[in-house]
Amino acid sequence: MKYSKKYIANFVSKFGKSMIVFIAGGIAIHFFVMFLDYLLMSRPLYLDLHDNFFESILSMPMLPMAVAYGLLSLATFILWSKKKKAILRMHEKEIQSEKAEAVLKSMQRITGMLAEHIAVHNAKIMVWVESRKRNGGRVSDNVDKSSKKIAHSLQSLSKISFIYPYTENRPENLADIEKMLQAKLNKAAEFQNG
Repeated sequence: MKYSKKYIANFVSKFGKSMIVFIAGGIAIHFFVMFLDYLLMSRPLYLDLHDNFFESILSMPMLPMAVAYGLLSLATFILWSKKKKAILRMHEKEIQSEKAEAVLKSMQRITGMLAEHIAVHNAKIMVWVESRKRNGGRVSDNVDKSSKKIAHSLQSLSKISFIYPYTENRPENLADIEKMLQAKLNKAAEFQNG
């Protein structure tokens, strides 16, 4: 019910605007053309615009011309409205793209800093784990899995920061970046748990 009231209100609003543009535009253009006609012609061919201007331009023979001007006004208004909406959509898309580009640049810098610090320490842990395993020592599964999860998470973040922006699957907005990272991390967690 709420949707239908909103739909009806929207329809009535659009119809009302269209009728106002049709009538006002048609009359305004018709008056303008007739006024130019009145000024430019020494004497009218069929209408007596000099003696009775207003009655002549609003007479029945002039009605089709006024309707044509009204349709011209309405078509111009509709095209202008559509163009305005398209420009606003393009502008919004451009802003989202610029935000995503800024986030990707920031992610690249942050990923670089994180990789520099985390990867070094995680590599030390992985070397220690492998060394213990080779020497027959026992290593906690939690330490081994956690180290692999850290490496995989860092790899996922690196892919999203440095590889995906330059492919056809480029993220267009911030939500796409978040979804891609979350999907990669979830996949890594399932792989490690499975």
